Amino acid sequence: MTTESSHHPSGPLALAVALGAVAGFVDAYLYRSVTPVFVANMSGNLVHLGIFAGEGSWPPAIGSCVALLAFLAGVVSAMVHHDRQVVRGAEVGPRRLLALEAVLVLTLPVLLVVLDVRYVTTTIPRQYPVLLLGGFAMGIQTAALRRVGEVAVATTYGTGAIVRIGEKLALGARRADRAGNHRRRVTIAVLVAVLTSYVAGAAIAAWAGSSRWLLLVPAAVLAVAAIATPESVDT
Repeated sequence: MTTESSHHPSGPLALAVALGAVAGFVDAYLYRSVTPVFVANMSGNLVHLGIFAGEGSWPPAIGSCVALLAFLAGVVSAMVHHDRQVVRGAEVGPRRLLALEAVLVLTLPVLLVVLDVRYVTTTIPRQYPVLLLGGFAMGIQTAALRRVGEVAVATTYGTGAIVRIGEKLALGARRADRAGNHRRRVTIAVLVAVLTSYVAGAAIAAWAGSSRWLLLVPAAVLAVAAIATPESVDT
């Protein structure tokens, strides 16, 4: 009998850091150069959705809905893949999903050129395919790597990680369960590293500018990660 944890692939910290940087880069690039909608940070889209609903501004809300649904579809697709691997008795790992994500992200600059997408503050239909593709890719990434060793991680958003860091810091300060001190320190270190990489990826995207071909950088990182990561990763 399998459990949900058997569907959560694990990988090395270096891979989680690389994926965090990819998510931050893609999220920031599309937000600044296409339209102010997040394709990785769904918490931001939910806030946007609430603001638009409160203002009665329904057309701008469509972009956030498109990204949310695409992200959800990416997660569902990745989990279906994992479940098929589990049913077959095969190892669940991130490699194939990262290869697919690399192709999707590589398609983004081509889509921007073909559709002649320009930055607009209010999302228009021309932006929808970009949001669909970006959100789907980030959803796949979220489910492609769920753990670094025994530490649960999310490479496309940070709120949960901040909460867990706060919990570990509080318990450490209170000297609760001293036997767990080492594990708390490891958890904090892993989560801080992934969060830092996400912020760094966004900062690099903001610094680099708005050339469409900058998206080749995260696509290349994903391709290298897919090649270098075995389908089954022991950490």
